[in-house]
Amino acid sequence: MDRMQRFAVAVAVACCVLLALSALTPAHAAAVHSKRAVANSSPSSEAPPKICHSSTPCGWAVYVPFTRRVDYFMKNTCDCPKGKMCLRTDDDLSVSAYVYRCRAPTHTTSTTEADQA
Repeated sequence: MDRMQRFAVAVAVACCVLLALSALTPAHAAAVHSKRAVANSSPSSEAPPKICHSSTPCGWAVYVPFTRRVDYFMKNTCDCPKGKMCLRTDDDLSVSAYVYRCRAPTHTTSTTEADQA
C-alpha cells in the first residue's frame, strides 16, 4: 500500500470510530443547556428594599472628564433609609463620577442636588 492509500484507510477508520462513539452517546448528553434563574415576583410578594449602609454609595453621577458635565446618574440597587437622602459626598476621579451616599439632609442641602438622586 502506498502512502495515499494508507492515509485514506486511516481517515475511513477514524470516521467509523467517531460515528460509533456518537451513536453510543445519548442525545441529551451531547446538548448543552444552560438556564438562568429568574425570580418570580408578584406585587403581593415583593421583597423589602435593600437599605444602603452609610459607607455604601447610593448612586454615582457620571460626568465628562474635562468639562465635568454630568452625563447620567446611576442609582445603586439599595435605597436610603427613612430620614436620609442620597447626597453628593465626594468625587471619584478614577471613574469620572461624583459619589452619592445616604446622609441626613442639612439646611444647606439644595433641592436640585437631592432631586438628582
